[in-house]
Amino acid sequence: MFYVLSEFLQGFWGPFRLLQSHVVMMGGAASLAALLVWFFLPRLKGLLPVDRGKAVTLPDGSVKAVGAEGKAGGKPTGAGVLMALLTLPAIALFFPVYAWESLWDLGVVACIYLCMLSGWLDDRARLPWGGLKKGLFDAAVALLCAWLLCQGHAVPVWWPFTRAETLIPAWLYVPVAGALLFGAINTTNCSDGIDGLAGLLTLLSLLALVVMLYVVVGHRTVADYLIIPHSDAAAKWAVLVCAFVGTMGAYLWYNCYPSSLLMGDAGSRMFGMVIGVAALATGNLCVIFVVAPMIVINGGLGLVKLACLRLLKAAGHPVPRPREGARRTPLQRLFFTFTFPLHDHCRTVLHWSGQQVVVRFLLLQGLLQPILFLLFVKVR
Repeated sequence: MFYVLSEFLQGFWGPFRLLQSHVVMMGGAASLAALLVWFFLPRLKGLLPVDRGKAVTLPDGSVKAVGAEGKAGGKPTGAGVLMALLTLPAIALFFPVYAWESLWDLGVVACIYLCMLSGWLDDRARLPWGGLKKGLFDAAVALLCAWLLCQGHAVPVWWPFTRAETLIPAWLYVPVAGALLFGAINTTNCSDGIDGLAGLLTLLSLLALVVMLYVVVGHRTVADYLIIPHSDAAAKWAVLVCAFVGTMGAYLWYNCYPSSLLMGDAGSRMFGMVIGVAALATGNLCVIFVVAPMIVINGGLGLVKLACLRLLKAAGHPVPRPREGARRTPLQRLFFTFTFPLHDHCRTVLHWSGQQVVVRFLLLQGLLQPILFLLFVKVR
């Protein structure tokens, strides 16, 4: 809204032109979202359902209950719906709007909120949604969002380690980008489970995406120096990401150990979609592996394992879970040596404390991000 109003207001007072500066928009969106979430979240948490915890199957076949820690009856969960609603004013005021073409962008924002809605409905349900129901919903929203991002046209894509740029037709871009969005939603969702873990990893990923969108892809001089295609649209997506940076920062104020509330699927799925959308907005289909390496490793390996087990079962070669004390086959050793998500393996098998998992995963992401960034962007 401010972007449109600035065209009229700067005629009355020159400094209003700053409302067309993407840096000002980024700072304003992050600050307003952070302030609203920080102030209202603890005051509205009484409206939320409580966490039921979850059961984790260990490599030896035993089951251990984790989560629902803290006060009797569990902690308030599903805070993602409040975070999403409190972020809306920041998006409405600061996200740049460019006439009719912005309808496509608003459709993408709507897809982000649809992911929040599915998670919220799952959080509120007496019986959690099954994998098939959630998977079909995620796939539908991801494909719709991919189509809105490409606007039904071919999309130029740049690649790591080469100067080549490929024009991908819409019929191919939509399923590929949709698959990446599907993965981003579910890997981020899988990373949620320890106080501060998903939030801090997501915050690091979002900050890296802001740098990619505004400093690297969105800055013509830097993009030309790095031999990367410049994108005029990248800066507006950086503004959107900054709004969610402020939201996540304020949420972590209450989610750091020991947390007083949880964002639940409503939050983790929404933020996964934000990461996926921002990664695609850079114009590179592989950049998510650079900005969110530990999210991909932590949750993605579990998704790959699940997909492989289901494919083997469908092909008539199921891999049964090994019984305690029994000798394992090579396939059983391959699929059941580790518990996924990986943070559950570290906590239940390696006996790391929750704080150790958070700090070590954070250090690993902080180490991998700059290394992968340099290899990805500079080596061309």
